[in-house]
Amino acid sequence: MSSQKFKVKKLREQKPEDLLKDLEKLKGELIQLRTVKVSAGNAQKLGRIGLVRKRIAKYLTVINEQRRNSVKKATKQSSNLPVDLRGKKTRAIRQRLTRSERAQKTQRQWKRLNNFPLRKFALKE
Repeated sequence: MSSQKFKVKKLREQKPEDLLKDLEKLKGELIQLRTVKVSAGNAQKLGRIGLVRKRIAKYLTVINEQRRNSVKKATKQSSNLPVDLRGKKTRAIRQRLTRSERAQKTQRQWKRLNNFPLRKFALKE
C-alpha cells in the first residue's frame, strides 16, 4: 500500500471479490501495526494506524454501496423494499394509516351515511 492520497473512485471500478481481498489485507496490516504498538514500536508505524483504519472504512463504504445498489436493482420491479433501503422518516409517520386505510368505514358507518344523508337547508334573506 502506497502512502500517497487514496482515491475512492478507483475502488468503485473494482469487483467486490477484489475489494474483499484487499480489505482482508488491510485488516491484517492493522493487526500487525497494533502488535507493534504494544511492543513499543517506532512512531512512524503508530501514525499509520489511523491511515489504515480510514482506508478500511473507505473499502467498507464502497462494498456497502455496491451491495445496496445491487439490491435496489433486484427489487426495482417489486413493491417491497428492504427495511434499510426505505425512507427513515419518523416512527409516527411510518406507523400512520395509509390513505385507503383511513378512508375505510365500518358497516354501521355506511348505513348511517346512506340512511341519514346531510340535510340541505334553504336560507332566507
